[in-house]
Amino acid sequence: MNYTAFAAASYDIPRSDESFDGANLSLDARAFSKFGTLRQTGIVGTTRFNDAAITRLDTTFSWSDQKRMVTYRLGDIISGGLSWTRPVRLGGVQMQRNFSLRPDLVTMPLPHLKGSAAVPSVLDVYLDQVKAYSSDLEPGPFNIDSLPVFTNSGTARIVLTDATGRTIETDTPFYTSPRLLKHGLWDFSADAGVVRRDFGRESFGYADEPVGLASFRYGLADWITLEGHAEGKGDLLNGGLGATVSLRRFGVLGGAVAASKHGRDEGVFVHGDWQAQFGDLSVYASTSRRFGNYYDLAAATVEQVAGKPLTSDVPWAVDQLSVGYNWKGLEAGTGLSLIHQELSNGDETLLLSGSLSKPFDNGVSIYASAFYDILDSKNYGAFAGISVPLSKRVNASSSATITKGEWSARAEVSRPMNTKVGDYGWRVAHTEGDGLHTSEANGVYRSKFGVAEGNIYQQNRKLSGNLAFSGAVAAAGGGVFASNQINDAFAVVKVGAPGVKVTAENNYVGTTGKNGRLLIPNLRSFDRNKIAIDVNDLPVTAMAAEAERIAVPRDSAGVVVDFGVNKDAGGVILTLNDASGQPLEAGLEARLNEGAEPFIMGYDGQIFLTGAQQSNTVVVSLANGTCTVAFDYKSDGSGQTPVGPLTCTPDQ
Repeated sequence: MNYTAFAAASYDIPRSDESFDGANLSLDARAFSKFGTLRQTGIVGTTRFNDAAITRLDTTFSWSDQKRMVTYRLGDIISGGLSWTRPVRLGGVQMQRNFSLRPDLVTMPLPHLKGSAAVPSVLDVYLDQVKAYSSDLEPGPFNIDSLPVFTNSGTARIVLTDATGRTIETDTPFYTSPRLLKHGLWDFSADAGVVRRDFGRESFGYADEPVGLASFRYGLADWITLEGHAEGKGDLLNGGLGATVSLRRFGVLGGAVAASKHGRDEGVFVHGDWQAQFGDLSVYASTSRRFGNYYDLAAATVEQVAGKPLTSDVPWAVDQLSVGYNWKGLEAGTGLSLIHQELSNGDETLLLSGSLSKPFDNGVSIYASAFYDILDSKNYGAFAGISVPLSKRVNASSSATITKGEWSARAEVSRPMNTKVGDYGWRVAHTEGDGLHTSEANGVYRSKFGVAEGNIYQQNRKLSGNLAFSGAVAAAGGGVFASNQINDAFAVVKVGAPGVKVTAENNYVGTTGKNGRLLIPNLRSFDRNKIAIDVNDLPVTAMAAEAERIAVPRDSAGVVVDFGVNKDAGGVILTLNDASGQPLEAGLEARLNEGAEPFIMGYDGQIFLTGAQQSNTVVVSLANGTCTVAFDYKSDGSGQTPVGPLTCTPDQ
């Protein structure tokens, strides 16, 4: 169960009047097994809408089929959709493709390179000057269709080197996008239920009429992905088709057309977009148009709240043009965008905005942005600021803002907190503006049990403050653990001994507690997580079956990683003499109970053995044969039970 406890209070300085502004507990609880995960979220206490209440948010049961890459959900869900559709909250069921169940799967088409080698050659492929592929080739044609790309666009340089050292180079521009699916891949979502209303206000605000939605994407070929969507209820039928097409070096082009019938109202929706990158220049353009009385579920199921109408109708028009450019010589980034929107109630905006950012080698950075509504000259604003590092972790910044003729300026010094236990952060700031005088301070600390945070503000003549603590409580592996919040999956490491260092992906995550266990709160679900222990921290009486394990937890669930530590490893210090009563020579090899791994004889005829049983036999390899000794073992609790001296009898 993840939780955040929050409380706030204020003090009116002129009136000497203090007030308690409320407190609440946000909860996110999960119960899981191999059959699925039941998740419940909610708020206990005061909210913006209730003085004191228990507000249920979402209750959802989910199960994931990794083989088929499908997740099933029952309860409160958010419908799936496409880039040109609008999701809605439902109480119902959902079946959805979930590519994250296969972290090893690359869904988008990768650059496809082909050519021919006349003689045996070496093929090297460079993506933006970085070698990404190398292979020996026999004479004949070659095809490469799975290059590891690390950018959406660039240039692939193919270098063929024959046996004489002669090289042939070919440059091929490429552009790929996660909006495209590989040939033959399906992506889909199917949802059915009733629309949920007043989320966050009411615990059980559901409509009565059933609704349904379905969306799909299909990689018809590596260069084209088909799309489709349908949704409806008793008096609404809505459906549309679309496609995303690769234009190779000229980016990707997308388009869709949808139609609806709602009672006697009929309408059409059209969408198109284009995205491309040419070196350091990136371009995105899109347009959406509504014709007639077009409705989707979001518009057809909306209701008034507190007597106020909601503007959930599909806009008449939404247009966007964005251009970005990275100035390599100046190491500066610039952006310019134009956004036009016309709502169904007649409101219209034409917003022009621009931005600039420039980092310097010494860590200083400057940034600025501005916007202007061409259709409303009073709607404008600008923002500019500078950030200066004062030390490795402390930054100072100042900024100025003007919006609709009102200005403000802000100065701030801060130290951000990182993800390590024991780290802390803080911030102090002051803001001056038209009728505004605000000072604030913030402090945050991360313990192994969670994150504590405190804030205090003084705005004009009023002082306000709040406190919060965020953490998690997990019950698994025979123990109950307090930790930082668990956003995805976690593991309980069982070592059986306290004070043993544990690493995850070679990063130190903590040491085991008194019960010999440790909770790791940040694993990747359905992925291979390498967890290891430091066997040097184990007591001499203990032995681990292995020092490294791979954990693959399910989504939103936990696993128990048991290193199989034997607390009594059968440790014996055996002293052996030869037939004449002299200690056996150091360096000889001995095997306990015909074991495969030998033990090495030390000085004074002493040898340390582990794995001793009640009755044991030791065979020592001598220079001219072997000798054997038998002994009984009973632990004295020290982990190094002394036995002997005994005589090692030569074998005939």
